[in-house]
Amino acid sequence: SSLRSLAAHPARGSHTMAIGPLARLILQGAAVFTSVFGRAFLQAYQQALVNARKGGAHSAAATAHTAVQRSNKMQLAEARQVLNVEKGELMEIDMKKLREQYERIFDANDPKKGGSFYLQSKIFRAKEALDMEIEDITKGKGGSP
Repeated sequence: SSLRSLAAHPARGSHTMAIGPLARLILQGAAVFTSVFGRAFLQAYQQALVNARKGGAHSAAATAHTAVQRSNKMQLAEARQVLNVEKGELMEIDMKKLREQYERIFDANDPKKGGSFYLQSKIFRAKEALDMEIEDITKGKGGSP
């Protein structure tokens, strides 16, 4: 009976036979992938447990966070240069003057007006660095926290 159906529909029979090896290949590939992924996951999990017991997970995260903070913070010399503030001027600079200078330079570099987003971000980081430095100076002088 099966020979008659193959003879009557030869395309169906060859199609069915081709799916068998393909399915086997897919299943074997999935088994290999699962095995490799499972071992890698197990090793990573075991290493994470070891790090957690040592306190390494917390300290590693803290170190990474500190590195990111340092890389985002602009140096004061560069910040003064970007906003045209002299080194000695920072102690007695008028905050209103600094804000006006920042806004003028920031607006002049607005991408909507043909300016540069990169320069605008540098200006923003410069203001941020100077603000933090001024805050540290006022805390050191006994100013408001």
